[in-house]
Amino acid sequence: MDVGGTSIRAGVVDERGSLLDTARVATPSEEGALEDAIAGVVEDLRNRHEVAGVGLAVAGFVARDRRSVMFAPHLAWRGAPVADRIEKRVGLPVLLEHDVNSAIVGEHRFGAARGAQVAALVALGTGIGAGLLLDGKLFRGAYGVAPELGHLTVVRGGRPCPCGKYGCWERYCSGTALASTAVELLARHPGRSTVLAPQVAGDPGSVTGRRV
Repeated sequence: MDVGGTSIRAGVVDERGSLLDTARVATPSEEGALEDAIAGVVEDLRNRHEVAGVGLAVAGFVARDRRSVMFAPHLAWRGAPVADRIEKRVGLPVLLEHDVNSAIVGEHRFGAARGAQVAALVALGTGIGAGLLLDGKLFRGAYGVAPELGHLTVVRGGRPCPCGKYGCWERYCSGTALASTAVELLARHPGRSTVLAPQVAGDPGSVTGRRV
């Protein structure tokens, strides 16, 4: 399950890496509702398939033991024992991993990075995530959360980021950044005729990356 800031996307995958089924729901902003949504998607897929375990690929800082989410800029969890909570809810083994670490492991086993000893993956979504393989193994850095390239400062004193910093890369090159840029440009050029302008006049909050 890919637990991102905009949506929760789940897939039933066999030991050969074949995708058998999928499900998707919007990501709730509140902690309890988020875990309800995850458990609901698991149960939905279990009604159609025999499921042996659950992997949660989370857009956030995952503890070294892969049981807790320490911090997630776009999710409600803060120091939360997510794996234990979901295990109790669904009665299956649960393992946490950083979302892009999960993606690059998948590519290494079944996809574009198969057999590679060094590989990097940059994922663009609500934010920007990154994964890095060195000598065929995940590189987690000194604190277990590397490389987090989306939170490198690229504009000094730039846009505020949910991580607490300013000018992060993901505030300029992600799905949410696309919406922010559109709102800024519409405000800067109010008289210019565009397809988007009349649709969002008076309601800048309705602008999303998907809509842009």
